[in-house]
Amino acid sequence: MVKPKKTRTSHLNASQKFEYYFNLRMSLLKSALRGVGNLSNRNVYDVPDNAKNVIERKLKDWSKEFVLDKWNRSSKKAETLKKPESLYDQLFNKK
Repeated sequence: MVKPKKTRTSHLNASQKFEYYFNLRMSLLKSALRGVGNLSNRNVYDVPDNAKNVIERKLKDWSKEFVLDKWNRSSKKAETLKKPESLYDQLFNKK
């Protein structure tokens, strides 16, 4: 019989696991948000006029869907939707 591999957090209690994953995921979130903020650099990118509004709306929607609803226990299981080919195409109507 093969022993299952130990995970990085198998030796931690629930509180320590929360701290471990909190630090990891918050630093990844900060890095991702910094990357989104970098999209505002008009010297590098040809930014559509409504890009700021679209980004702000999606951040608000996703924050509610993936964070606030879960903390408030009001979220329902996400329906399996067809994955759009490109989020950019979907939001900016470019096809």
